[in-house]
Amino acid sequence: MNSNLFGVPQRQSEIGILLIFLTRIFNLLKGFWAIIVYFLFTGPSVETLVYIVTGSGVISVLVLIYSYVYYRRFLFHIDYENQEFVLQEGVFNTEDIAIPFDRIQQVYIKRSILQRILNVNSFVIETAGSKKEEISIKAISHEKANQLLAILIKVKDKYSEEITNTETTGETPNKQFWTHELSFLTLLKIGISTNYLRGLILIVAFFSTIYNEVRTVSEEHSETIQEYLNELPGPMESVSIFLFIAVIVLFLSVLITVAEVFIKYFNLKLTQTKESLELEMGLKTNTKISLQPRRVQLLQVITNPVQKWLNLYEVRISLANSEDELQKSKIKIPGLDQATVAKVNSFLYTDQLSGFEETFSPDRILLMRHLIIALIPALVSYFVVFFVDALSFSSWLLLVGLYTVIAVIWQILMFRSLSLIISEDFIYKKHGVWNKTEKRFEIYKTQSVSIFQPLWYKKRNLVNIIFHTAGGDVSFRAVSKNILPFINYMFYKIESNSRSWM
Repeated sequence: MNSNLFGVPQRQSEIGILLIFLTRIFNLLKGFWAIIVYFLFTGPSVETLVYIVTGSGVISVLVLIYSYVYYRRFLFHIDYENQEFVLQEGVFNTEDIAIPFDRIQQVYIKRSILQRILNVNSFVIETAGSKKEEISIKAISHEKANQLLAILIKVKDKYSEEITNTETTGETPNKQFWTHELSFLTLLKIGISTNYLRGLILIVAFFSTIYNEVRTVSEEHSETIQEYLNELPGPMESVSIFLFIAVIVLFLSVLITVAEVFIKYFNLKLTQTKESLELEMGLKTNTKISLQPRRVQLLQVITNPVQKWLNLYEVRISLANSEDELQKSKIKIPGLDQATVAKVNSFLYTDQLSGFEETFSPDRILLMRHLIIALIPALVSYFVVFFVDALSFSSWLLLVGLYTVIAVIWQILMFRSLSLIISEDFIYKKHGVWNKTEKRFEIYKTQSVSIFQPLWYKKRNLVNIIFHTAGGDVSFRAVSKNILPFINYMFYKIESNSRSWM
């Protein structure tokens, strides 16, 4: 590799012609799926079939020509002199895109199943604040993709002699310090422990649908149904059948969830190098991302009692992006053990917790507010039952009593779990009843802080606070005004810090 690599305009891999062609044909088929289904069921005449085949052939030839022209006119290169990545594309109208190195937010590699078959990769460049991918090269070889990734990771932060020296000497700057891979057993544990409630929801939805259908039919065939019900087995046998069906549905639900986890996180590999965390994962779409500490805006660590017992934690890393794209900029890394989470923390945040540490809890007025909101459905249900007469009063009272107990306990536990910690360099927020979540961000990366006080907070000297970061907002409500001196300290840390975080 030399310093002029990608310095002249070049094209994608030649196999990209086939990729472009197949992608366009697939998009056309999606657009005409209704007509295709119609002909499949009606059976077209021989004359119509000839027209269809002829038309399909003509369209295929035109798409092939378009794909070839698009391939020829798709050029990209690195302008080292102006410190830009440049792309030229377009068939009828030519579009020139130039992205300065300092505007590049994220670069990564991904591969769909079709791209794996064709042995090519997609190379994606994103910029902070954009609503879409700025540049996406759909067909680049694995070797070139990795070379381009390594170069842009370097030059997007600084364009210096260090890059040239590294490239000319042929040394590998990305020496691996440690690697964490998800095994088959770990993926299985994630699938079972993450969405086990999904089966219960499916069961409720399934039997609710059955109940509604049976109720509709029973009004028309009440006598026939009554005769059938008289022939059913006794209560214990009916309960056994119900439990058997419930177990089957739950098993199928868990099986589907596990399959989803395998498809999304198959072959997940997290590697720490000297300058970044390299993440690669995915079966359907294989993605390779390079994460640098200063680009990380918000870090979340999530677990639940079952996963904690299995020593499984999920890390979510938020990068800088526009408000519309915040969900897409969150990178989920599941199945990490506690030791690996500690390694990720120590790498992303070299300045570990030091100095003072102050913990704040919300006022009880927040609990009262949440309890009132939680009990509104119970009050509304009374009027619904009263006017519709769908349930007897005793049945309604039993259901409302059960809901009230669960809602009150849940809100109390949620209230007790809320805490905000301000330290010398970090802010933490902890919350969650079942899924325990800890959010962390560095003070100097805070973009702004919103403080507002509703009328009913004044007497208690309470305020609501929202910390705005490029990776999303972190809010904390009904906290004492004693927090304000610490907010002033935050402003001081932000203004006095000269480190770059974009």
